[in-house]
Amino acid sequence: MKNLKYMAAALALTLLSVTSAFAQQTTNQTPAPAASDNYVTEKNFKSKVFEVKYRDPGSLANVLSRLTSGFKGAAISSSTEFRTITVRDFPENLTTIEEAIKRLDTPAAPRPNIELHMHALIASNSGGGGREVPNEIKDVLAQLQGTLNYKNYELAASVVQRLTETQRGMNGQGTAEIPGNPGTLNVSMPYEYFIGPVSLSQDAAGAFSVQIGDFMFSTISDNKDRARVQTALNLRDGEKVVVGTATIRNRALVVVLTAKLVK
Repeated sequence: MKNLKYMAAALALTLLSVTSAFAQQTTNQTPAPAASDNYVTEKNFKSKVFEVKYRDPGSLANVLSRLTSGFKGAAISSSTEFRTITVRDFPENLTTIEEAIKRLDTPAAPRPNIELHMHALIASNSGGGGREVPNEIKDVLAQLQGTLNYKNYELAASVVQRLTETQRGMNGQGTAEIPGNPGTLNVSMPYEYFIGPVSLSQDAAGAFSVQIGDFMFSTISDNKDRARVQTALNLRDGEKVVVGTATIRNRALVVVLTAKLVK
């Protein structure tokens, strides 16, 4: 019985020693390193306000945003009212952005004016006798003769319209005379046209093209026969386009349009 008491006391002492050692090991354990953070404190950053003279600050800021460091706390913003771009970043990034602004913030190239040449032709199989088609569209005439079933093409009206980019429509009108049937007098042909809106688009090579949202040319001959062509257009500089054809009894109205850019 006495031996059992000694054995129990020894076991209790052993358990106490193990528990103490485990607690000490847990307390002295080195904590795991925290995950790294890419945040940069304010003392590493500088701020600068850049003045924009020619370009749109918002569009320019979108381009320049690719030149920032990307670290937390870095920022770029623009103000259209004050025409400024404000940047907060490393000094070396501010230098890079400042150099980019000097290269990009330059006056935009002037937009050219637009000169539209409209030629209204009357196609028929009669003997002709009207005005000859201008040399400007003689190459188009050759294509028409190979495409349409008409032998003769006579000029009814020519209009030159100067304009610039605009969201507003532009109207015009006039009167032309075309030959009547053999043995009859010439026929009066009032016409009107509509152009708009007009804008310029530029490709990667810098070449402009003219976009017309709605082009319309209509006529009325002998106070009863109406014809109209109407469509949207996209014209390159100097390009000649047959806008459309419309039947007038045994004849046809053919409208040819040429766009010229004038700087």
